[in-house]
Amino acid sequence: MIEFLRNWVEQIAITIIIVSIFELILPDGKLKKYIKIILGVYVVFCIISPFVDNSLYSFDKLDEIDLSDYVENATLAENTTVNQESMDLRLQELYIQELENNIEAQVQEYGYNMSKCDIDADLNSSSENPGIHSIKLELQEKGRISNIESVEINISNNTNIEEDQNNDQKTKELKKSLAEHYEIDEDIIKISIK
Repeated sequence: MIEFLRNWVEQIAITIIIVSIFELILPDGKLKKYIKIILGVYVVFCIISPFVDNSLYSFDKLDEIDLSDYVENATLAENTTVNQESMDLRLQELYIQELENNIEAQVQEYGYNMSKCDIDADLNSSSENPGIHSIKLELQEKGRISNIESVEINISNNTNIEEDQNNDQKTKELKKSLAEHYEIDEDIIKISIK
């Protein structure tokens, strides 16, 4: 007990000497009062540290710890198997859904609304034929109402031909853009305009 008190007093004395030296070195200014507070907290910590129960930090008590709970949890985690196939399928579904959203955004840039998008893809890299196999799009021009039957008044055949050529040109550009963006062949992209 006397040895404990002697060590404790030595620790406090050394702490106070160090704190006093710091206070002498500190220049006068706004920060001095904050540094004094920190030094005061350090002194208080040194005074009460021997009385704080440090059994939590002691390595002598490792023998008393019951490791059976940890072993059970590790065994449960080891026995729990994740169905990799279902995870792969879900990831593939999410990828295709995101792919459809990206294609829809590109389609809208070309002045169309996408009414249907079918993507045939196998994203499993270990399969025989991975990649995007086909993309089938059904589009309609923005502003055109699809549920109403259209009435055509044919004054001359030139306007329909020009409109078809314009749509063909836009769909070719859209196909090319999609093919370049997804690094696929243009032939697997099928676009129909309604």
